[in-house]
Amino acid sequence: MNHKYASDCHNHSHCSPDGDHSVSAMLARARELGLYAWTLTDHCECQKFESRYRDRVRRAWEEMAGVEAAGLRFCRGIELGQPLEDLAAAREALGGRDYDFVIGSLHNLRDKPDFYYMDAANMDPEELHGLLDAYWDEILNMIAWGGFDSLGHLTYPLRYIQGEHGVPVDMSRHAGKLDQVFQALVQAGKALEVNTSGLRQKLGEAMPNLSLLKRYHELGGRLVTLGSDAHCAEDLGRGIDEGMELLKAAGFTEFAIYEKRRPVMLPLE
Repeated sequence: MNHKYASDCHNHSHCSPDGDHSVSAMLARARELGLYAWTLTDHCECQKFESRYRDRVRRAWEEMAGVEAAGLRFCRGIELGQPLEDLAAAREALGGRDYDFVIGSLHNLRDKPDFYYMDAANMDPEELHGLLDAYWDEILNMIAWGGFDSLGHLTYPLRYIQGEHGVPVDMSRHAGKLDQVFQALVQAGKALEVNTSGLRQKLGEAMPNLSLLKRYHELGGRLVTLGSDAHCAEDLGRGIDEGMELLKAAGFTEFAIYEKRRPVMLPLE
C-alpha cells in the first residue's frame, strides 16, 4: 500500500454466500498488504434473514471473535442490506453483538430483484430513471432510520446499468435527489463510503465517483470511509490507494474508520 493509513472497511469472507476465502485467509492478506486497519463486513440481506442469513451472521461473528490480529488494527463489522425491508431482522442481526462498524446498503428495491439481475439494456430509459428515483428515496428512508454508520456504494445500480450493460445514465437528472442524500447524511452524522470495487470492474470508477464526492464535500460532508468490497483475498485492499487520492482531489484531508460504532479520523497519508 502507498499510504501510511490505508484501511479497508468493506469486504467479505466465506461467511457471505458470495465470499471465497476464510477469515484467516483474509487476515493473512491484510497483513501481507500492510493495511493500517481492516474491518470485515460480511453480508446480512435482511429480507432473507430467516431463510438464509441468521446462521451466517452467527458464524461470521464467531469467526471474527476468534481473530488474533497483533500488529493490525482489526475491527468487526457487518453489511446490512435492505434493513428497512425487515427491521426486526436488522435488530436481531445487531443484537447482542458489539460491532465496531455497520454498513447500510441497498442492493434492490422492494419487490424487485437485485440490480445485478436486471436487464437494463432492454429497459425503457424512463423506467430506469424511475428506478433510480425510487432508489434514492429508499436511501433517504434508510438515513432517517439511522441504524448504520456508513452508507455503502451509493451508486450501486450504475455498476450494472452502466458497467455491465453499457447503458449511459444522465446523472444530472438526479442531482437534486443526490443533494438531499448528502444533506441527510451530514445532518444525521453518517458517513459516505467510497467503494473502490468499481475501479476494477467495468464501471471504471469509484462508487460514488469524484464529481459526487466533490459535491458531498461542498455540502459539508466530512465523514467518509473506504472499502474495496472484496469477496476474495486477492481483491482485498484493491483501489484503496486510488480512493484515498480521490478523496484528496475532492477536498478531503481525513477519512474515518469505526471502532465501537464511533468514527476514528485518520489523515489521508
